[in-house]
Amino acid sequence: MGSHHHAGILFAAGIFIFVSAAHAEEERRELGPHVHGHGTLAIVIEDNNVQMELSAPGMDIVGFEYEAETAREKKAVEAALTDLKEPLKLVVLPEPAGCTVTSADVKIVVEDHKVHDAVAESDKTAETEEHAGPHTEFRATYALACAEAASITSIYFPFFDRFSGSEKLDVTAINANGQTAYQVTREVPRLEEM
Repeated sequence: MGSHHHAGILFAAGIFIFVSAAHAEEERRELGPHVHGHGTLAIVIEDNNVQMELSAPGMDIVGFEYEAETAREKKAVEAALTDLKEPLKLVVLPEPAGCTVTSADVKIVVEDHKVHDAVAESDKTAETEEHAGPHTEFRATYALACAEAASITSIYFPFFDRFSGSEKLDVTAINANGQTAYQVTREVPRLEEM
């Protein structure tokens, strides 16, 4: 009798683990590639070269995510592209590192979310305006040459001051110590102890 009871508890625990794993999967999927307020930044430090790759939804950068149509929108996009071409004003590295930008490539990628469109065809009301049609994403790739890249142990992000729609950046840093994932936010716009 006692052993039967024991099996029941194990079985319940198994179900619970499965459910919570499925839930985590669900959350991850919802975070997907397209989340407002949420950009990504990869930083690779190799010898005295630093490469950075930034991507952020148009909503974070200019406050809208369709292609710019009005003069005001186009101006906002131009200003954003200009500022994104100066990464050291957005991502500040320690002074002793002595980094200078050797290349900055910034572009806007338009992604058409076909998944949503299928819903839109069958039921117009299910489709919220916000998710209709294409989304823009700003992508920037930077290369920097540094005098002493090893001294990059902390990074400060004025990025959030400049782009008020941005709430957080998922940062992946790859250096001599290996790969580490961080999250910087509007509240705590810096990385320490890299």
